[in-house]
Amino acid sequence: MQSIKLGIVDDSVFCRTLTKFQLLNINSVHFDFVIEAESILDFQAKASSADIPEVILLDIMMPDIDGISGIPMIRALYPNVHILMLSDVDNPAIVRKSLLAGANAFVKKGTKAVDMMNIIIDVINGSSYVSPELTKSLFFGIQQPPQSRRKLSKRELNIVHRLLEGFSLDNIAKTFEITVDKLWQLINVILKKLNIASSVRVPSV
Repeated sequence: MQSIKLGIVDDSVFCRTLTKFQLLNINSVHFDFVIEAESILDFQAKASSADIPEVILLDIMMPDIDGISGIPMIRALYPNVHILMLSDVDNPAIVRKSLLAGANAFVKKGTKAVDMMNIIIDVINGSSYVSPELTKSLFFGIQQPPQSRRKLSKRELNIVHRLLEGFSLDNIAKTFEITVDKLWQLINVILKKLNIASSVRVPSV
């Protein structure tokens, strides 16, 4: 049986408990929560005495330091860890900023346990994940103004058009004969070219 070491950072005791309950009741994979924290500062304090997690489930809306701002702080401790944003926020701007900050995946709270298990395994194996609906929403509005489109190559424009049409990352990657991870790198390049996320702020709680 595959065993995966997880960390979870969420200021809500209820959300942490529910997520752990869901994953710990999966029989096909053994999930071991090696670190549990209620904030980024709490995570930093506990990191030195905990086993190194393979994946960290990270909430966005937290007091003091939000999850997105905490990504580089977590990577300073664990450079190779996979970070999965787990949030009830589905604002495209927040998704963009999470991915540009270095998150490997963005998953809504309430996702079925089996789906969460598969996403975690895919992320460990080198894939990135955002639901097709959220991926599509990343690029709403870039059709205007025209000068923004001129920043993109023909290939990049084709990728954007397919995303807007609702194609999955797997489908698009196969069309361009590249890996999903390579596609995700291209998407991040597109986002940076269009300066989409530069002025996004994470709301405080």
